[in-house]
Parts: sequence; C-alpha cells; structure tokens
Amino acid sequence: MRSVEFRRARPEDFPAILRIQSANQIANLSLDEREQGFLSARFTPEQIAAMAGNLGIIVAVESDSVLGFLCGFRCDFHTGSPVIAGMLETFDGVKFDGRPLSAWKTFIYGPVCIDRPFRGRRLLHGLYEAQKRELAGQFDVGVAFVSRSNPHSLRAHVAGLGMAEVGEFEVKGNVYVTLAFKVPDRG
Repeated sequence: MRSVEFRRARPEDFPAILRIQSANQIANLSLDEREQGFLSARFTPEQIAAMAGNLGIIVAVESDSVLGFLCGFRCDFHTGSPVIAGMLETFDGVKFDGRPLSAWKTFIYGPVCIDRPFRGRRLLHGLYEAQKRELAGQFDVGVAFVSRSNPHSLRAHVAGLGMAEVGEFEVKGNVYVTLAFKVPDRG
C-alpha cells in the first residue's frame, strides 16, 4: 500500500473534492448511509476555489487520488451559510478555556469528508493534524459545528480528535454543536 500524502489542495483536486462532497450530501444518502456521517453544506466550484485561496483545503492523496478533504476559512469569509452565520452570532456568549470565543483569534474548521471506501484509516486525524500544522501561529483556536443529528461526526470530532463541545445553537429547527480546539504556536 502506498503512503497517504496530506497537502494543500490544487486546482486539479477540485473535481474530486466536489465528487466526494456530492456523494456525501445528506440529500443524496439513505437513512442507513447517514448513520456513517453526512455533509449538510453544499459548496459550489467557485466557493471551493475561493476556500482553497483563503486558508486552504487540505487533501489526503494516495496514488494521485483524493481520498478526503478538510476545508478551513477565516471567520469573515462569506459563505452565505445561515448555519455559519448562526454559529458566529454565538461567539460572545460561548466560552472556551475560560474566555469567550470572540476573544480568541479563530478560524472555521470544516467541512471535512472522507470518501466512504477509505474511512477507518485515520485519514480524519491526518487531515486535522496537517491543517493545524499549516495554520500554526496564525490562529489561537479552530471552531467547528456539527449537527446534533450527526452523532457519527460528533463522536469522531470529540472522542476521536479531542475537540471540546463549547456550545449549541439552532438554525431552521436544526440543532448544531459548536466545537473548539487549540491551534499550536508556530514552532
């Protein structure tokens, strides 16, 4: 088996990112498939390119095939997402490590998705660590959200990666959990 490379996405990776995103969209999955996690956001090719040019998208690549991706962007990056807007509105009232999220230099982690045939290979952990290395020294804290109705993803991020559950918010009747984690200093 060849080793997996974790690196910033390049324009030639965008079609694979969009394919993985579409294959894991909640609307495209059966109820059984949703139990293994799903994406609720849908980004256009233009938004993927803009995110890649913002803080970047980290991809897991093996034999020139993209196996998964992890996006990251600045809090002022306009996604048009009411869920991200809803989360950002809570930053003054949500505390992490004793301080409101608004007091930290933060970025938005996600979405993240591993292509289904490649799950269970610690790719999420590899993507997460690569993103933290990439953004070390630029931010204090990464912030993510996971739908309360997506327990697989919530477990993967809290139990698997060690993110802290710091708050909860609701958008259009859906409840989301706000997660936070420290970003290392550049070292």
